[in-house]
Amino acid sequence: MTWVLGIIGLGIMVFIHELGHFVAAKMNGVEVEIFSLGWGPRLIGFTSKGTVYQISWFPIGGYCKMKGELVPSVAGGAATKGEPAGAGQRERGSFLAAGPWRRILIAAFGPVFNLAFALIVFAVIWWAGFSVPSPDNRVILASDYTLDSFAQQLPAAAAGLKTGDRVTAIDGVPVEKFQDILEMVTVAPGKALRMTIQPAASAGGGSQTRTITPQLDKNTGAGRIGIYAWVDPVVEKVLPGSAAAIAGLRSGDRILGAGDRSVRNSMDLEQALADRPAKLRVRYDRGGEESSATLVFKYDDKGAANLGLQFALTLFKSPRLGPLGAMAKSVDETWSTVTLTVKGIGLLFKGVKLRNAVAGPLGITYAIGSAATSGFAVGVGEGFVQFFRLLAFLSVVLFLMNLLPIPAMDGGQIILFLVEAGRGRAVNARLIWRLQIIGFSLLVLVFVFSSINDVGRFIGR
Repeated sequence: MTWVLGIIGLGIMVFIHELGHFVAAKMNGVEVEIFSLGWGPRLIGFTSKGTVYQISWFPIGGYCKMKGELVPSVAGGAATKGEPAGAGQRERGSFLAAGPWRRILIAAFGPVFNLAFALIVFAVIWWAGFSVPSPDNRVILASDYTLDSFAQQLPAAAAGLKTGDRVTAIDGVPVEKFQDILEMVTVAPGKALRMTIQPAASAGGGSQTRTITPQLDKNTGAGRIGIYAWVDPVVEKVLPGSAAAIAGLRSGDRILGAGDRSVRNSMDLEQALADRPAKLRVRYDRGGEESSATLVFKYDDKGAANLGLQFALTLFKSPRLGPLGAMAKSVDETWSTVTLTVKGIGLLFKGVKLRNAVAGPLGITYAIGSAATSGFAVGVGEGFVQFFRLLAFLSVVLFLMNLLPIPAMDGGQIILFLVEAGRGRAVNARLIWRLQIIGFSLLVLVFVFSSINDVGRFIGR
């Protein structure tokens, strides 16, 4: 189901993008020969008014093939084969016969449709309201545990944060859940953040302000300060056949201890499993009565135990906004995504490991499907919100990526046609072809690299 939902999601993004090119071509008198979801030989399709509408055998991606468009031949011969004969001939109704400004409009409409889709989706989500499952704003210091190793002291510990403290605001923006903290910290490596802290020792008052500068995690490209989410060890679900299920644990049980360790949060239980014990005695509270059970573990090749416990998270509800407020939020979220993407591209030149930071089509497909399935596990509404919210985010990324000045990308074509408009005469068709070959070759290399990278991740998972 994860892969099915992922393919559907990617298909929606591609359809929206190619629909933009299709609509602009029709508006400007350019004939569309093929409108395809997927690449390669046609699986199913039909012809209407001179256009072949089809679904091809490789379901990731797609294209809108216009008459006379100079495109390298790919996966089944859906485009021009070989260097174009009769270069310079611009038949009526062909892409090259349209004026340069019309071609710029056609090239730009694909990314613009992706941006418009994102704006609409974000606005509808904020208008309808949504719920986000997340731990609250209480944090755990990573340095209090041995679950991860760090070469240097992490910013949260250096600033004096303690396990159990609550982060109530960052740079004056109120924080109520751990996801808020992540969203602000991950995008701010190297930026000093003013955090308002409610110390665990003074739960009734006495907030403090700390300045914390996230480190750049070169494995992910994200900022980090060295904290985990505080999750109360209250069981929400026990997976069938797991160690917890066999030991008789149930939904609603609260884990009190594991071995000789007191369990205050989920990380205490993780720490008790760090040495991979074959058995572990746990104490738990059920309806006010304390009991104990022995868990017998099996470990996979990554050292993960078949614990089988899911702990309860809080559902944080968004406010329901009117149409104008929802659109304002949509614009703000879209702009934030644009700036985040630009920053992310810049971080690739700061020593971030490409293999971890770059996802290919398989990785993107899995991410879409995974977000949807995790949301549907909470509820139907949450599933659709997670699904479409990630599609909107990725659509903004697709908008930016397609406008990069790379031959064979929409941005490269726009620059070429701007040159033509400035010169006042057509660019040689053979030059267009050769630039397309160069750009397409670069895209194939990126596709191969990212796909191999994705497969490596899945094998590692």
